[in-house]
Amino acid sequence: MLEAARARGLPENVELVQAGFLDYEHMGEPADFVYSRHALHHLPDFWKAIALSRIRSLLAPGGYFLLRDLVFSFDPAGAGELLEQWLSSAASDPADGWTRAELETHLRTEFSTFTWLLEPMIERAGLAIVDRDYGRLGVYAAYLLSSPE
Repeated sequence: MLEAARARGLPENVELVQAGFLDYEHMGEPADFVYSRHALHHLPDFWKAIALSRIRSLLAPGGYFLLRDLVFSFDPAGAGELLEQWLSSAASDPADGWTRAELETHLRTEFSTFTWLLEPMIERAGLAIVDRDYGRLGVYAAYLLSSPE
């Protein structure tokens, strides 16, 4: 991912960092912007809350955090039907995207959570939800978050 971003050409004031949510030690000025894509779901909810607080602590006042991840916005009672729709839409060839088997493995072994659990964690960490998008099936979510001025 870092190589793909570098290949696009970045402004000099952009620093790409490869580190864990829980072990990254920020050096220098607070960050104006942090981006995470499909990574937070690797942590159980307890550690998600800590990671969100750590991200908030490295943001500059008024800084932004763009979070994109597998987050469920549907009601648990409808999980079977919605998850089947999601699984059915998977790629048949891994070269074209995630396959059904890979998505099933994700559901068994990863820590995706519900919006109604994640959003209070976001707010408790001191981040404001500026915008949110739950996507077509309610399986992915994108959040634009900000730190207080």
